[in-house]
Amino acid sequence: MNAVQIAPSAEGQGKNSPAPAARQRELPVWPLQALFVLYPLWWVIGLAPFVGAMVSVPMVRYLSRRGHTVVPRGFGLWLLFMFAMILASTQLDSAPRLIGAVFRIMAYASATIVFVYVYNSSRERLPVSRMTGFVVVFWAFVIVGGYLGVLFPEGSFTTPIGRLLPGSITSNELVSSLLFPKFAEVQEIWGADQPFVRPSAPFPYTNAWGSHYALMVPLVLLYMRIGASPKQRVVLAVLGAASFVPAFATLNRGMLVAVGVGLLYAALRYAARGQIGGLIAISGVMAVGGVVAYLTGVVDSIASRTEVSGSNDDRVGIYTEAFTRTLESPLLGWGAPRPSLTIGVSVGTQGQFWNIMFSFGFPALILYTSFLVLLAWRTRRVELGLIWLHVVPAMATFMIFYYGLDSTQLVIIFLAGALALREIRHSSLSPSAKVSQR
Repeated sequence: MNAVQIAPSAEGQGKNSPAPAARQRELPVWPLQALFVLYPLWWVIGLAPFVGAMVSVPMVRYLSRRGHTVVPRGFGLWLLFMFAMILASTQLDSAPRLIGAVFRIMAYASATIVFVYVYNSSRERLPVSRMTGFVVVFWAFVIVGGYLGVLFPEGSFTTPIGRLLPGSITSNELVSSLLFPKFAEVQEIWGADQPFVRPSAPFPYTNAWGSHYALMVPLVLLYMRIGASPKQRVVLAVLGAASFVPAFATLNRGMLVAVGVGLLYAALRYAARGQIGGLIAISGVMAVGGVVAYLTGVVDSIASRTEVSGSNDDRVGIYTEAFTRTLESPLLGWGAPRPSLTIGVSVGTQGQFWNIMFSFGFPALILYTSFLVLLAWRTRRVELGLIWLHVVPAMATFMIFYYGLDSTQLVIIFLAGALALREIRHSSLSPSAKVSQR
């Protein structure tokens, strides 16, 4: 994929050739490592909501010192979306909603900076295997958090940051859920024989657990293929099997659909290239997951919850309301989610597509979806061995309709896309300029 310079290159250099200063001043890896590997620490302290912004500061500094920053073509769509989102903040009508909007803007800005940082990172300093290794550590902690929800469903704690911040800030529902974490969502639905215990730690909501888990599965599989030692593959395979317990306990239909579609798509891409071994391996993983789901009664539990909760009808209703109310403010939206006029949830909280439409308006929605689809489309050209990098943004194109993807989910989507585009950009160089590595 062609790249566009943000900063001028040295005289006489090609658009894809790094300047001498860029070669002398590699981008450090530690900010990305701190974001993923140290996430358990940030969560316990209460800094998890801020860690993206925290590591973005040194990333911007390193990019500025390094110079010769490039972005892929089409990135302007995303920058226009960011501008539209900030402009929509003029529609906010209360301090709590302003606080929530600041958190969202910080999350989007952090993901943007991670994208640019990874795209400009050196393949020597940050090979694909190393970056996916960081994600694997994060994935392992997410599984641990899932077990906390399974074993201690009523568990919760107050973070040190939650104790320090004033009530005017922590009273915001979004902020409160982040600074006073619970291990699980315990849903007592009328008509159900017993409460539904759905793990959520280390995230505020079960859907956030499911979306993170689904988006990281392709990167874990990629690491097992290109970065893990034989012993590590065995450990990760065992951990993957163990993850079925909290994953199925979430009763998260969207997660199961996302993982299933992602695996099936990758299998078809392998089959199209004659890689029958990849097709067989992926099909085996899907078959094992399906058998375990059936034997553990997950399918029946999901059906039971859907029947008593009426969640399908609620979602259709809230989606319809999001669209009709956006028509009242089509250009700038409402600035943030607002309480529904019909059911007890907020409009704009039941999927990123609807959140952006309702909160920021139709122009922002077009820009956002255009960039996401473009990212998925252009990453399709990554070599088959790295196809899992493309699978992540491809999954995101349909997950946005039922999942919120504006936190570390967006960071995961962007880093996978940036790695894929970086590899495609380097593969387009002349053979003498290529450096073979993972």
